[in-house]
Amino acid sequence: MRTPRTAATLAAGTILLPLMFGTGTAYASGLDGNLVLIGGALNENAQILQRIVADADPDGAGPARARIAVVTAASVPAASPTEASDPTQSNAAANGLYYADLFARYGADTYLVPIDIETNYAGDPYVPGNADSTTVADQVRASTGVFFSGGDQSRYVQTLLDCAPAPGDAFTDCADTAVLAAVRAVLDAGGVVAGSSAGLTIQNGSDMVTAGESYESWRYGAYAGTGIGSNDLTYSPFGGFGFFTEGLLDSHFGTWGRQARMVALADATAHDLVVGVDETTALVYDRATRRGEVIGVNGVSVLDLYGATISGDRAEGVRWHYLVNGDRIDFATLAVTAGAAERSGVGTGSGPNVKRDIWDSPSGSGGTYSMVTQAKALVKSSANVAQGTTFERNPRYRTHLDRVSATRWWTTGGFESLEVSFIPE
Repeated sequence: MRTPRTAATLAAGTILLPLMFGTGTAYASGLDGNLVLIGGALNENAQILQRIVADADPDGAGPARARIAVVTAASVPAASPTEASDPTQSNAAANGLYYADLFARYGADTYLVPIDIETNYAGDPYVPGNADSTTVADQVRASTGVFFSGGDQSRYVQTLLDCAPAPGDAFTDCADTAVLAAVRAVLDAGGVVAGSSAGLTIQNGSDMVTAGESYESWRYGAYAGTGIGSNDLTYSPFGGFGFFTEGLLDSHFGTWGRQARMVALADATAHDLVVGVDETTALVYDRATRRGEVIGVNGVSVLDLYGATISGDRAEGVRWHYLVNGDRIDFATLAVTAGAAERSGVGTGSGPNVKRDIWDSPSGSGGTYSMVTQAKALVKSSANVAQGTTFERNPRYRTHLDRVSATRWWTTGGFESLEVSFIPE
């Protein structure tokens, strides 16, 4: 049994720096800058883009403009000058052009950071060596915001961190390159660092997830590495850039049924909090106050493992908060402020039927948002329990969702303190 978190002890702990949650470090106020953590599939969402530009604007309504350094090194390199110059293509250079145009539409200037994991053709401006270029670092430092695009977060580790060699790229010892130090300076000066998909995940501290599906996570456990070509749960012990240290981060969260995989990783690495962001959704995190706000289309999950019982291949009593547009959370106490009127107790109508493929297996037929959909149906119904099973068998895992006395919900789709359990059959 994990020791339960209490509001009183956390409130008292916020005067200290650092405040330890398991082996993950959550820092109290004293840091500056905002993070805009996007769960992937930005889809040119106006609310999220406007927030990034507004947070990067140095003088509000004044004459100065936001200047955003765009980092695309998580993408595959361009194979030719033609591919690099075509913003409809998907490669590091082309993606930079796409985001430059996108941010320009919202009134921001951009600097395209010319860093990639390898050089693919003669004259390629996107080269690994630029990560330690004084000229490139100075351009980043002159920006008021930084945006990390999607792809593979392990490429960000390999391009923007100097890491000691490790088997399977399971890095445990890394240092900032000149460009990453410049990014850190922008944030510490009160700027904004935003990222989508891999650009969100790389902002994690230690034990950053690198790959894995929920079923394999519980069937086989977690191990350090990049997990290339496998559904196994893998992680980087050193982690990412360490901008967000309240808990483990994950993207495409409810969309791809990643709740179970991150509970497994948190337990394996002794972390007690998971923050998962859905697609076309962002968590805006103020580092000075340790408060977060949800914007966008879907939701942000906060999974609290304090007080849960996790033994072997079963987990019981994980607390799940699901926040939607306009909802807020104070990470010092985990107090949730809903953007709509909260309700306690049951709703109306019968509870949902057992959901098949509730973990949204890639080989199953459960679709997307299966566990989120099941939870939303439960809290607004007259039932106190809902269930779902995995597509895979041998063993098949059953998910239990339980309404408890602390459960609250609101009509916009959010809820707090729903209990989640994963039990093999």
